[in-house]
Amino acid sequence: MGRCLGTGQFLNRDIKKVALLDSVFLFILALDEKHSREGNGRLEENKTQGGKHMKKKIALLLAAAMTVSLMAGCGGDSGSAQTAGNSEAPSAGTQEEADPRFTYEEAATRTSYFEISPALREFNKEDMLNSVYYTRMTEETNISIDWLWYAANTPDDSQQKKSVAIASGEIPDFMIVNSSQLSLLAKSDLINRNIGEVFKKYASDELMAWTTGEGDAALEAATDKGEIIAIPLVDSSIDKAPMLWIRRDWIKKLGLEMPKTLDELYNVMVAFRDQDPDGNGKDDTIGMVFHNNFLSAGLGDGVGVFNGFGAYPTAWIEDGNGGLVYGSVKEENKDALNFLAKMYQEGLIEQDFSSNDEVKASEAAASGRAGIQYGLMWNANWPLNSTVQNDIEADWVALPIPTAVDGDAKPQISLAITGYVVVNKKCEHPEAVVRMLNFWVDKYGYSGEEYNDYLVKDANDVLNFPLHWVMLKTWFPLKNLTIHNNIVAALESGDSSSLNAEELVSYNDIQNYLSGDIVTSYGGMKTFGNDMSAYDTMNEYYEKDMFMWDKFTTGPTPTMGQKMSTVTDKVMEYYTKVIMGIETTDSFDDFVKELNSLGLDKITEEVNEWYANK
Repeated sequence: MGRCLGTGQFLNRDIKKVALLDSVFLFILALDEKHSREGNGRLEENKTQGGKHMKKKIALLLAAAMTVSLMAGCGGDSGSAQTAGNSEAPSAGTQEEADPRFTYEEAATRTSYFEISPALREFNKEDMLNSVYYTRMTEETNISIDWLWYAANTPDDSQQKKSVAIASGEIPDFMIVNSSQLSLLAKSDLINRNIGEVFKKYASDELMAWTTGEGDAALEAATDKGEIIAIPLVDSSIDKAPMLWIRRDWIKKLGLEMPKTLDELYNVMVAFRDQDPDGNGKDDTIGMVFHNNFLSAGLGDGVGVFNGFGAYPTAWIEDGNGGLVYGSVKEENKDALNFLAKMYQEGLIEQDFSSNDEVKASEAAASGRAGIQYGLMWNANWPLNSTVQNDIEADWVALPIPTAVDGDAKPQISLAITGYVVVNKKCEHPEAVVRMLNFWVDKYGYSGEEYNDYLVKDANDVLNFPLHWVMLKTWFPLKNLTIHNNIVAALESGDSSSLNAEELVSYNDIQNYLSGDIVTSYGGMKTFGNDMSAYDTMNEYYEKDMFMWDKFTTGPTPTMGQKMSTVTDKVMEYYTKVIMGIETTDSFDDFVKELNSLGLDKITEEVNEWYANK
């Protein structure tokens, strides 16, 4: 199936350190308790999932990375090695520090699968293969990728193909899998279980900082029996934190105050319904956008409402006795359900919400019928930007979620991993995968003016980094928050010279917005700006350590794989019926008993067994 060609010696070259400022900063960060916003790719002091302050001790990571041994062999259809050249691998177990930006002496080809993102309206294989990104990657690393197939990134297409490959025992040199597939591979004899040590040895400081930006949870999620068996591709967990979006122009028009509590929010919703905030003389406005998949955070969902009552449905949270409990069965959910039921009964949310997905529900905000929605940081880019196309005065702003409990409400988030990179155990030199990840981090995060070389036009004729062409990519978890803080500092000082290329895009959007280009630049201003933007709220969450983390950070347990979907379907069914008045929370205890009979009791047992031994 796959083949490994031309593995060779490393050339000890003097390679330009494109991330010098960041490396210096990371060293300082390991010693300093203070937040810093200096330099290119600035980071703030990170926090662990338990809410504790966390420093990245890069020196210790490098020390640990020097005790490594590499597995040999190369994958193919028949299991035989297909190599070119007579090169040698780097010495195993060497105490010499590895060069994360090495170049193979001879051409090295790795096989994998290409998944076509749904975000791509059109996909041209030749454009991707001949792009500056892949051309330069081969020039600098001497590594190329042989894509064995191209398929849409959907459960019925690429995911099914990968599952078939795993079942057949024929996998490429490397592939990106989900948590369920990783669990299957952990039980197989197909993958290199030493990849964690390889990663620690060859990962650049920047790649390691991105991977551990929210603590060690990502690496723990890729661990089986004490071994890191895959490289986690991380995303930002905090970017999934719910917040409240509200029409500030309507607040001002009706003489109201921004709501901080759920009681205050209720009163604002009533005013938005009854007092004709859009001024069209019609009884056509509602209190809040709401849709049928309301436990999935995105836009128009109800996650923030539940969090405001101290309830965390779908998350595994601490039970107060050293274990974890499924958040959907906690008593606090009853108050949230009763609040939503009251809203439904009074017409503050659409009476047909149970038939509307988030796209259909979003029309209420876009058309100007609703001035409140819970959602995520990206909502200003869609659908809220559509509102201003219909009403230039529409002024959406973001707020922390209102609370019904003492103190601030805690938005729930879970560990964000987009996939796990596994390497065929027969593939010689697995460090090639780490080298390609180092290349991604360097070029996307720290390439300075070179960043512009990689830009390609999207379907809207706008230049963007070709994110959807890159399979091996990971993210700095605090990237967007860092962008915001750097932009705000530049706006306050009037000096944008220290901003990187990506930051300048949003900075220029904001300047255009302030100059009157409201419609085109709405998303940039409302996401990254300094006037009640999404990341103003996110920064408050982060500074005050307000996040409620889902504590279950590994792949599905055996019973989860068999029964969790049935449990979650029952939760949605019962919650929907309560909101619509078909059921009441008087039956909540019976509902919990039914969940346990459907397998939740066994799932909880397995989750706590993992939690006790992780």
